[in-house]
Amino acid sequence: MFSPFLVITLALWLPAQPRPADTPPRKPHPLAPSIPELSEKEEQQLDAIIDRFIDYDTGKLKGAEGLKALREFETLGPEAIPALIRGLNRAAAIEHSCPALVIAKKLARMLGSTKDVELLEFARENIAAGVEKSRHMGMLQDLRVACMTRRNALLRQGIASPTSPKTLTTAQLIEQTRKETGPKLRPLLAELAMRRGDEPLAAFVGVAEGNSDKQMQQLARNLLVARFANETAAQLKKRLQDDRPEIRKAAIGAIAARGVPLGSELIDCLQDKDATVREAARQLLVRMNRGIDYGPRSSDDYEIERSLREWRAWWNLRSKNR
Repeated sequence: MFSPFLVITLALWLPAQPRPADTPPRKPHPLAPSIPELSEKEEQQLDAIIDRFIDYDTGKLKGAEGLKALREFETLGPEAIPALIRGLNRAAAIEHSCPALVIAKKLARMLGSTKDVELLEFARENIAAGVEKSRHMGMLQDLRVACMTRRNALLRQGIASPTSPKTLTTAQLIEQTRKETGPKLRPLLAELAMRRGDEPLAAFVGVAEGNSDKQMQQLARNLLVARFANETAAQLKKRLQDDRPEIRKAAIGAIAARGVPLGSELIDCLQDKDATVREAARQLLVRMNRGIDYGPRSSDDYEIERSLREWRAWWNLRSKNR
């Protein structure tokens, strides 16, 4: 019987099934230029397809609906790689072995055909992200190692220039982001997104706050939210206390994206000294409250106190009824 490592390693060197080029060109993904950037709605649709496949593979979804889920999963192409990685991490938490192994082999086959070293870095950094305990930890680590093995082989073949951002230290990348804008800044931010730890956050904040290119500002903010996407509730709480407004806003964005139940903490943000943080917290609370808005509608101290009382009463009632 083949080990998971052997299956994954072999799959990384097998060609992926070709897909017909029947769709118009899309804007490249900021972290992996060989795949298109998808909208939030499209990413959610891919997540739903993968979740239905997991239900099918674990026996929860049967009959015609189950077969439909399988067919939809089988037709997923390289643009679904980020969603497949998220699905793999979710499946790894399930005791049933099949979904995680099937998703891992599909990912390995896709990654095996790419010459996109950024995509391989993205995969290596995100596989097992947020997975603290799983029977599949060995398999996840094998897949990460296989991604790095293929990346290194591509680098030896000259696929990535020796002067590319990948050759720079994190400190050098951060320094470069202070000097560049537009197209030259994008690969620097993409490479920093692959680096571990909190050091790259300074670059994202710097671009979000001070770069003259509005698109790069938004990209930096999106990367901050993505950076916090796999953090625990406790970690997000700590981010809300950061002294940098962009970090606090990004934490609110991550809370919104994942639906983390931090209502009390969001309500506290309504008295934040930064108006953009207050507004981000207010908008998320209104969304959680199905459009009902308790403010605050101004920066007046009395108005803020009134708003806090009403939101806290709402949250306490909601918490009791859950």
